[in-house]
Amino acid sequence: MKVDKKSLTSSEIESKPSISFCIPTKNEGEDLPSCLESIVNQNYDNIEIIIVDGYSSDNTVKIAKKYGCKIYYDNVSLANSRQISIEKSSRDIVAIWDADIIIPHKNWLKYAIKCFLLDEKISTVWPTYIAPHTGSWAQKCHIAHSMLIFKDRVEKNRGVFGGGNCLFRRNHVLSVGGFDTSYNFGEDMILAKRLKEAGYKVVQYDDPVIHDTMKSLRALYNRSLWGSKAFESKGITFYQQTKFDILREQYYLGFKGMINGLTKGYIFWLSFPFLIMTKSLAYSKSILFAKN
Repeated sequence: MKVDKKSLTSSEIESKPSISFCIPTKNEGEDLPSCLESIVNQNYDNIEIIIVDGYSSDNTVKIAKKYGCKIYYDNVSLANSRQISIEKSSRDIVAIWDADIIIPHKNWLKYAIKCFLLDEKISTVWPTYIAPHTGSWAQKCHIAHSMLIFKDRVEKNRGVFGGGNCLFRRNHVLSVGGFDTSYNFGEDMILAKRLKEAGYKVVQYDDPVIHDTMKSLRALYNRSLWGSKAFESKGITFYQQTKFDILREQYYLGFKGMINGLTKGYIFWLSFPFLIMTKSLAYSKSILFAKN
């Protein structure tokens, strides 16, 4: 289900469910201030912020304390930290957030939260993402390509979507067991898979948040290497996709997006050949030889 901001801003429905922002951190001192500032500046009451820190060696915890966050510690895995954050939360809605997400304006949460009132079976409000306007070409291209992939999945009702950096009904997440802590990568998509199989619904909300991630090709390569290990250990069904699906999303949609983007003047798409080469180097072995 896709919902646009305009239909919600004009709605007379008033909803004020309580919100827990659940953020895992480790050495996030560079990104965390902008993330937390955008949360506390929301035109919305009844918000708590849960930080599960992986024993940061920088000023991450100091920053979190400055913003009044509730702080817990875990260094087992990202999935385990996310699960702890949900269990420690106490509000109706949980925002499973990364420390590099920035909410773009003060009324974003006020309207996004109304999506849950459309249907009790809605478990997830999934915002689209954009890169910072000051971001690198590689960053902008990576996020634009990712959005093309997820848009394609929504339109074709294929695969899973709405895992990370989303708003969730806490009781629905807990009813499916939360995060699978046996995963060290892609735990957000496994949660999305669990919710989908349980019959819950995802709303794609078109008012985007800013995702200041994958700032360079090196960062993309390192994360892709991390992801490739998940394919090697969990198999090709990791994202409910065939090898053809994966190749189609990465290459066909990517080069199609590059052509369309360049015709519209988005010159950052010129970096796509370098981006896809970087990902291919990291994933080639795991995709070719992953278990079916």
